[in-house]
Amino acid sequence: MKRNHYDAFIVGGGPAGCSCGLWLKHLGLRPLIIEKRDRLGGLQNDSPYPNVWILGKNYLNGKAFAREVSKQIKNENITVSLGSEISSVKYLEQEKMFQAEFKKKGKPIAVTASFLVLATGVVPRTGPFNPSSTVLIGPGITIENTNFRGKTVAILGGGDNAFENYQFIKRKKPKSITIFARHVRAQIPFIQEIGKGDLKVGEYSVNVAEQQVNGKRFDYLVVMYGWQGVNTLEPWFALNTENHFVVTDSLRRTSVERIYAIGEVTQASHPCCVTAMADGIVAAKDIQRRIDETRIPLEVKKKIPAPFK
Repeated sequence: MKRNHYDAFIVGGGPAGCSCGLWLKHLGLRPLIIEKRDRLGGLQNDSPYPNVWILGKNYLNGKAFAREVSKQIKNENITVSLGSEISSVKYLEQEKMFQAEFKKKGKPIAVTASFLVLATGVVPRTGPFNPSSTVLIGPGITIENTNFRGKTVAILGGGDNAFENYQFIKRKKPKSITIFARHVRAQIPFIQEIGKGDLKVGEYSVNVAEQQVNGKRFDYLVVMYGWQGVNTLEPWFALNTENHFVVTDSLRRTSVERIYAIGEVTQASHPCCVTAMADGIVAAKDIQRRIDETRIPLEVKKKIPAPFK
């Protein structure tokens, strides 16, 4: 069994995890990124849409942005294990480090690290629905690859994703498209783009078997019920969570010592690529500071002026 030690291992190779790994590397530390997919970039791999919200990268769609992230991490020679899911992780109290085990191409690998960073992101909430060819859950590539031309479409949900995907689907020329929202939480510009009569606010009932909403049949049901965090450490550590998201402090520390959580798994005030990457930086800097404190001799610390400690 192969065994390596890192300053931190990062579970998740999306924008948050890769940002954290990049900063740790440039801060003189040794990170390991563990990603269950066969590529880095997280949910950006599932987005064919332009990143108009990312300064300086608005010309790239999600897939292209994910490729750029992967290329940069590779060029920086940051250690990455793709196609890998952790099978066990524990904290070694005496050594003050974590030990994780996972398989890559069928081979067992064990790694140790002083810190653990959870960057596993989110998955769409399904509500009472199961995905099918006519029940589509969440935004992204599934919406883009579906032919809505001449079809009737019902979108369930009142957040940004529901209203933004209304526009994506409308470009595909459906026969009709209706948003059913118990409460509207979307941004005003999104709401203003909705056609007259295409928004129904209030309680609604769904008959999945008959593919009906409020007694009317639709060719497609598009479920946009938001997101929930993916906490893959749950079997081994009792992290403090709220509504399926991991709770952290301002430094992205969790309720368990030496474990950080970054990106959308923490339910940021405005979850997106930019805030996820910023989270990675915050965690990396705090890890670097804590590691440096153990490396700087006491006599040197005493000579450092207070504002710079």
